[in-house]
Amino acid sequence: MKIPTFIAFEVTDVETGYPYAIAWSLPDGQYKSVLVKPEDDWLIDFEMGQYNPDAPPLQDLLDKGESVLDILKEWDQDFEDGELFCQDPVLAQYCLDLMFEAYNKECDYDVISEYDCYDNIDNMDLDDQRRWIMDTEGLSAANCEDAVKAMIFLYARTGEDEQI
Repeated sequence: MKIPTFIAFEVTDVETGYPYAIAWSLPDGQYKSVLVKPEDDWLIDFEMGQYNPDAPPLQDLLDKGESVLDILKEWDQDFEDGELFCQDPVLAQYCLDLMFEAYNKECDYDVISEYDCYDNIDNMDLDDQRRWIMDTEGLSAANCEDAVKAMIFLYARTGEDEQI
């Protein structure tokens, strides 16, 4: 079974923040996750927003985070078909645009709701199944890595006949 590319972000502030953690799936069902080293331009508005209390300290992001440019290069290899499925397309598009704009590039990926992966399954049923998976696996919806794991589990659990 080939897994679609699922992606999830954690941001410092939903309104004016920047992504500090990203996770995404690979076609074989594995996933990757990284901390993001913020771009200098992103830090200008840093003190204006509400900093997510779950976010690592800024110094940890600066010391341990991957550069946005390195992440974009890795995505060139990992995102084969250019379609990215996520739970929050608006947030994902915002984060992608912010990252690509840092290098004067345009995002060429199509951001699609995770629900579009499935035929003949009601969105409420998918949400119930996701909650069950997160509860039984001890996953947190606020953690991007856990969100991607849940999307992979959900996709595998629904059976290929129900998916596009």
